[in-house]
Amino acid sequence: MTREGGRLAVAVLLLVGVVGLEGSTAESSEEVRTLRSATGELSAVLLRPEAEQAFEREGHPVAGSLSCSSAEDGTDRLTVVCSGTSAEGGELRFRGRVDPATVAGQPGAAEGLPGAYTGTAAGEQVFRMNCFNCEPREPEEETGPSAGAGSTA
Repeated sequence: MTREGGRLAVAVLLLVGVVGLEGSTAESSEEVRTLRSATGELSAVLLRPEAEQAFEREGHPVAGSLSCSSAEDGTDRLTVVCSGTSAEGGELRFRGRVDPATVAGQPGAAEGLPGAYTGTAAGEQVFRMNCFNCEPREPEEETGPSAGAGSTA
């Protein structure tokens, strides 16, 4: 995982703690809103390079950098939206949603950032993924009568 991805995972884990703090006093509610805002903005800053790399991998390099911000969506998920221009002059849009509970529930060694990520170039979807920097899963071992059986030809 990139350093940015690791930092984003930490920011998401902070939000998990924030979600658990909600429902206390009015003062703590203000603190929760402040921490939520800071976590969202940090997430926007840290997801930007991941989104830029995804556009480049799909043949739509970003001219300059994307402009990203966090958006409230009325859920406990972190939502990041980005916009920018491709090197060819087309409009680029990115939207990422991260569920803090999913990130917190990953095994200790997991460094990926599961979520829902989409990117469009000139209005056409160019990528859709469910994780940044996730390790490929090992194929499950085949079991049953055909497992390990050789050809009998």
